[in-house]
Amino acid sequence: MKILKYIFSIDNIDEKVFISVLGINFKFNRPKSEPKYILEHIFCYFIHLFFKVKKNKIVFINLTNWQYADNPKYIANEFLKSDNKKLDFVWIRNMGTDRTLIPKRFRIVKYLSLKALFEMMTAKVWVINANPFLLYKKGLLKNKETVCIQTWHGSMGIKRESNDVKNNKAYESLGWAKWQKIVAANTDYFIADSKFEEVFYKSAFWGYGNVVKLGKARDVIFYENQIDFIDKIKSYYNIPSENKILLYAPTWRTDKRCDCYNIDIRLLKKTLRQKYNCDWSVLIRPHYLMPKEIFNALYDINEVINVSAYPDMQELLVASDMLISDYSSCIPEYTILKKPSFIYATDIDKYENGFYYPLSTLPSPVSTDNGELTQQILNLNIYDFKVNCDKFLLSMGHENDINCCKRIVEFILKVMNG
Repeated sequence: MKILKYIFSIDNIDEKVFISVLGINFKFNRPKSEPKYILEHIFCYFIHLFFKVKKNKIVFINLTNWQYADNPKYIANEFLKSDNKKLDFVWIRNMGTDRTLIPKRFRIVKYLSLKALFEMMTAKVWVINANPFLLYKKGLLKNKETVCIQTWHGSMGIKRESNDVKNNKAYESLGWAKWQKIVAANTDYFIADSKFEEVFYKSAFWGYGNVVKLGKARDVIFYENQIDFIDKIKSYYNIPSENKILLYAPTWRTDKRCDCYNIDIRLLKKTLRQKYNCDWSVLIRPHYLMPKEIFNALYDINEVINVSAYPDMQELLVASDMLISDYSSCIPEYTILKKPSFIYATDIDKYENGFYYPLSTLPSPVSTDNGELTQQILNLNIYDFKVNCDKFLLSMGHENDINCCKRIVEFILKVMNG
C-alpha cells in the first residue's frame, strides 16, 4: 500500500485537493466557479521536468479567428520561402479551423489538448497574436529557453487593452486581467510597426518584454498587387465585377449590447450610389468575440453578405473600396491604403474600454447616427482624406513596407541561433 500511495494518492480536504505522484505533491484549490485542470497541471509539471526544448521548433497560434491568417500566417509564409527543411513548424488549431489552408510543412495540433501543451513546452519559439491565457490556466509552463514573440492583432489601435482598461466592470467580470498579466510576464518580444505601438506595448502589458520595431506582418499585402485580392473576393462571394465593395467591420462590446450596430443598409446603399453612380455590395465582418448570429438578426441577408467566416481579414480590407467601423484597429490600419473610411459609433460616450487617442485624430469622419453617416459620405473630399491619412500615419510614427516579414523572420532566426 505504501508503494501504491507513493505512485499516486489523492485526498480531499474542504475545498482543496491534495495529490501525490511519484512522491511529488500537488495542491489545488477547487472553487465551484472555475475548473482547475488538475490532470493538465500535473502533465505540464512532468513535461517541464523531463523534456528538453527542441531548438528547431516554432509553434504558431492565431488566437483571433483560429484560421491560417493574421500575423502568424504571413510570418509562416516567409519562413516557407526559405525552404529550410531543418525547421519544425507546428500550427495550433481549434474545431473551426480550415485545415486545408494550412501548408503541408506544418504539423497541426488541437488547441488546449495535452499534445498542444507538450508542443509548446518543447518549442524554441512561440509566435502568437493575442493572449493565450487558457493555456496557462491549464498549466502551461514556459521553459527559460523558449522565446515568446507577441505580434498582436491590431495596429495603432483605438481602444484600450489589458492593463490600460480601467473602471470597466463588464471587462473586470470576465476575469481576464490576472491571466493577461501572466501571459505578458512570459512574453520576450513584442513586434511593433510604429512609435505609438512601442508605447502601447509597455503600457498595456505591464512593462514586460522588449519591443522591436520591425513592422506588422499581416499588412505586407497592403503593398502588393491589390487587383488579385479584389478578383479573389468577388469570385469567392459571387459579387458582380462592376460592383464596388463596402466592408462594415465593428468591434465588440464587453456587455454584448448590439443596439450600436444599427446601420440602415438600404439608406447606405442609396447614398453610395448617389455619391459614386454605381452599385455597391455591402460585406459585414463582426469581431471574432461577437456572436455571429447577431448580424443574421439585425440585417436582411438579401442586402448584405456575411463574411465572418472568411479566413483572412486583411484580404477583405485590400479588396474593399470603403470601410466602416467603430473602434476597431482596422480603421487606423486601413489608412495605410488611403481608401475612404468612416467611423459609425452610436455609443462614444459610454464605450467602457476608453480610447488611446480622440477619434478626431483619425482621417475617418465620425458619425453617431445614420443621418450623419449619409452626410459624411456625400461630403467626402478624397484628396483631403488622403492628405489626412498621411498626417495620421506620420503622427503615429508608422513604419512598414513589403519587406517587414523578411525582417521578422531574420529576427526570429537570430533569436533561435543566439
